[in-house]
Amino acid sequence: MAFAIAILAALWAGLQPGPHAVGYVHFESGEPMDVWYPASAPGQPLTFAQYLGGREADTRALLGESSAKFLDAPTFATREAAPAARPAPLVLIAQGNGQDAADQAVLAEYIASHGYLVASVPSPMIRQPMTEQSQIGSFAEKQADALEAAMRRVSAILPVRRGRVAVIGHSFGARAALLLAMRQPHIRALVSLDGGIGTSTGVDEMRTAPSFQRTARLPATLHIYEDLDPFMKPDFAFLKSLRIRRLRIEKANDMHHAHFTTYGFAAAAIPDFAKVTNAGPEIRSNVAAMARTVLQFLNAELK
Repeated sequence: MAFAIAILAALWAGLQPGPHAVGYVHFESGEPMDVWYPASAPGQPLTFAQYLGGREADTRALLGESSAKFLDAPTFATREAAPAARPAPLVLIAQGNGQDAADQAVLAEYIASHGYLVASVPSPMIRQPMTEQSQIGSFAEKQADALEAAMRRVSAILPVRRGRVAVIGHSFGARAALLLAMRQPHIRALVSLDGGIGTSTGVDEMRTAPSFQRTARLPATLHIYEDLDPFMKPDFAFLKSLRIRRLRIEKANDMHHAHFTTYGFAAAAIPDFAKVTNAGPEIRSNVAAMARTVLQFLNAELK
């Protein structure tokens, strides 16, 4: 495809797509939901700015003159693309605090191109900010509810491969991902991207969530963390206290918390944004390595 060179150069940090074109659809009725899916052929072009919706103006202001290179570039995903007929494993994405589809769009596209259905729901903190630590359990529960509803909705409209479901959570979203895995024993894999479950913060509050089950049998879990940001100081005692089938903990190379989102890829593409986010000189290879690690883990557990 002629536009692939521009896409990969601007947004993907050198990642190579899988064998599938990727379709994208945003559902606004009911609870908002965003879905990326393997497609039989590309559809109508889409730019990254369209992922942002009402946040486009603020993001352009943040990125300044460099914004066009990132926001106006065509994405790998396209609109109105015909879904591939073959059932695919489902990956749910639990967004971080105040985040939505745009914040994991590159990772979602990359995973979908390798044959996965990917569904994301926005953070509940977009509607109602969390104001105190005592709310951690209740907000994680809300987000788990939304993920569970998304799983049912996607299964009703696209061919999901039976028994092949994973959940990825960034930051706060990893708490919701964990609660969902405690509810749904058929979930085969959990990925925590610098998730709060790998810190000592909010442990007692998590245990008050209605879905929390201390003795639940949990799926294979990958936790990728960083130690550059003091507010995400690693502490694995909580994770290691759970009944996880197989726990894999990996340190990301020279990445800050924000770099576990699409804006890590932005830092790899835009020097000004790399400066704002304190990105190191190897940010391009580091974010790509993170995405490849996630895909390899999903392949091992779901395929």
